[in-house]
Amino acid sequence: MTRLVALALLALLLAGCGHSGPRSIAGGECRIFEAPKYEVRGQRAYDQDWIDSQVEGGVGGCHWNRPSPRPASIDAGAAVAPGAAKPARRRGIIARIRDRVLPTRPPFPAAAPPIEPVPAIAPPAPPQPAPAPPRSALERLLQPRDDD
Repeated sequence: MTRLVALALLALLLAGCGHSGPRSIAGGECRIFEAPKYEVRGQRAYDQDWIDSQVEGGVGGCHWNRPSPRPASIDAGAAVAPGAAKPARRRGIIARIRDRVLPTRPPFPAAAPPIEPVPAIAPPAPPQPAPAPPRSALERLLQPRDDD
């Protein structure tokens, strides 16, 4: 009896090796994905990295041919319409409440015109006193001064 139980356990363990493993519904992953006919470009660097990894995986794993160069007609029509603008974004609830509750701020005053420099005017020179009359020898002797 123990031999049968041991044989049954061994058969269960080795039963997983007897088949070829799980498969996809379509019979292989290469049938699910379609090979690109021409080079695909992403909008951002992350998009381009993902696209490149998928294409290289298909070339290496599924034996796809490399994509042909991108047609010029695709790039010519890819320009964004110049009049297309994003819709105005709704302001946050805090900003809307604040604008209703608080009074409006007074506008900043307009910038004053630049101040022109005032021309430098020198004050008039004070009048020079009239020269003193010459002193006599007697005055110079009795009242000496430094300028004599």
